[in-house]
Amino acid sequence: MNIVPSFSFKYKGRPFDIADAKVFGTEYGRRYELPDGLTVELHIEAYPEYSAVKWMLWFENRSARDTGIISDIRDCDAAWCFMDGPGRSVNVSLFDTTGNTSYESYLTEENCSTEYSVHEKVLSPGVTAKYHPLGGRSASGQMPFFELFAADKNAVGNGYGAACSGLSGAGAVGNGLFAAIGWSGQWTAAFTRKDGDIIGIQTGLDYTAFRLHPGERVRTSSILLMDYTGDRVYGSNRFRRLIKERFCPYSMEQLPFALEGMGMPAAKHLFHIEQFKQHGVSADYYWIDAGWYGKGGAPGAADWYKQVGNWQVRPDEHPEGLVDVVNAARDAGMKFLLWFEPERVYPGTDLAVAHPEWLYPLDGFYLLLRLDNDDVREYLFEMLSGFIERLDIRCLRLDFNMEPLQSWRITDNIDRGGINEIKYIMNLYRLWDELRARFPGLIIDNCASGGRRIDIESLSRTVPVWRTDAYCEFTRDPDVIQTQMFGFNRLIPCSGGVCKKLGDTYATRSAYAPAYVGSWWWTDRPTPNEEQFAWMKKMCDEYRRLRPYFSCDFYPLENAGWSYAHGGWAAYRYDRPEHGDGIIMAFRRAGSNCETARYLLPGLPADNTYTVTDLDTGASSTLSGLSLSTSGLLVTIEGQYQSKVLLYKTAEAAEA
Repeated sequence: MNIVPSFSFKYKGRPFDIADAKVFGTEYGRRYELPDGLTVELHIEAYPEYSAVKWMLWFENRSARDTGIISDIRDCDAAWCFMDGPGRSVNVSLFDTTGNTSYESYLTEENCSTEYSVHEKVLSPGVTAKYHPLGGRSASGQMPFFELFAADKNAVGNGYGAACSGLSGAGAVGNGLFAAIGWSGQWTAAFTRKDGDIIGIQTGLDYTAFRLHPGERVRTSSILLMDYTGDRVYGSNRFRRLIKERFCPYSMEQLPFALEGMGMPAAKHLFHIEQFKQHGVSADYYWIDAGWYGKGGAPGAADWYKQVGNWQVRPDEHPEGLVDVVNAARDAGMKFLLWFEPERVYPGTDLAVAHPEWLYPLDGFYLLLRLDNDDVREYLFEMLSGFIERLDIRCLRLDFNMEPLQSWRITDNIDRGGINEIKYIMNLYRLWDELRARFPGLIIDNCASGGRRIDIESLSRTVPVWRTDAYCEFTRDPDVIQTQMFGFNRLIPCSGGVCKKLGDTYATRSAYAPAYVGSWWWTDRPTPNEEQFAWMKKMCDEYRRLRPYFSCDFYPLENAGWSYAHGGWAAYRYDRPEHGDGIIMAFRRAGSNCETARYLLPGLPADNTYTVTDLDTGASSTLSGLSLSTSGLLVTIEGQYQSKVLLYKTAEAAEA
């Protein structure tokens, strides 16, 4: 790693100068003390095995009077030198990833397919590329993850190298750098190509101009940088491993595999659970989504959004307070997962009436809870803790369906710009941390309208099981989910997939992920027949068998999979080099006229012998690692809108 942790900000209108401060080495990094009592702490964490470093800032007022204005904080103000040796290209590419956008985007398949799409921008000398999310949620519209790549001078391609024919190689080799921002609010990022071989990197909060009161202490965003030498597939898998091993707070085996139902009367939940049990349909969790709370009236699934703020179990639909449903799920071998949306409040609900002082002014249709207030954080902690204890909740699903930025900005005092957002996000992290400390083993699903709060700080505390609201539609085209998979999986190994298409193996496999939700029998849909229950059992059994692979090294195998194009195939590979095995998932889309594709499997030891097995037919063949990596594997799918799962393993892996 050739980057030195560095930052910048303005103090009293002037750029901060280290020469003005006393500098102390600390166990966490460095501390800078200014004469007027302002202290800045630089916290550094190094991951030398990944050539990576993370850092963040804390600001504290140790005096008896207010500080001057602290503004334009750039937690990262660093430079990356990409020409480590001879032969590097003058071309440097910056890759960014689209985040989730508005609800309207889910009304068309084409719009959904752009989520998690990857965009390339060539940085010429003097060019600056700037980014920020929409509305105050870290991954809304723009993901806070970036990759810089400088290919070797004679290299061909952009580092991925997959060919439309399906014959794919490792891609161009060069120098790369991943940059990931840790702030679950409104961040900003700028990448500038300077003279020669230097890229300037600036990241931080989008707006800061505040004083600190005596004794006040706040943190801002973090930054994670990881460099690599190789092709971009190698770089992305190195980054996935870094996130999995050093940031994901749960083992992949802990992530929820669930059967889902929306808010509906207890009798229906009990009927569903009993039918699952009788037919051997088994998952780890029983999931109840929105609509279980409120005072009664319209069916819970119909007015779920009007009841946020009435945090009590609906007495009309759940006279036993959900305890009977929890017990039935436990008897069927399932833990309990329950949905909440604690930060948004509907006008006129119990919380809005009892504590108007806890609410930001009305912004459109909903009220935002003032999580920057410590009393509010304590209320949420106790409220959620009470439900967790009473209902033995093992996975807490937290949604957040509004944009907080305007509420933060319009209520900031003139000399406290950005402080509402800072304290809100700090208390959000504290709430998550305190819940996990009080309930060891508790999993927190971070939804936020489907994947709009994904960053390295949220990933270190929660998991985005419902990573897109594209999952909401019953008729969602699975090719959309495949396309999203390509962009998301190049960055993040811990997330979830959802499928609502009963009897559709192609769609179900398209959504397989480390966490998985089978929403095949949802709310008031008809009771499945015997054949459909048998299919559900088969899919659950298959998912359990394949699940260990989905957080491992990820290899895209088809360019067509990056786009929502029905005329091609989508295919990708998960590899476990430590175990000597992996899987290939291939999808022949509805408009494809090709029955075969051939895929190279780079990285396999040439001397190893692999058995390749078709999970549908049981047919197997034996091939060498050399053959698979140079000649490739021929995959045949005879029908359109059909899929294949192929398992490959060495003899040693088969015996393990």
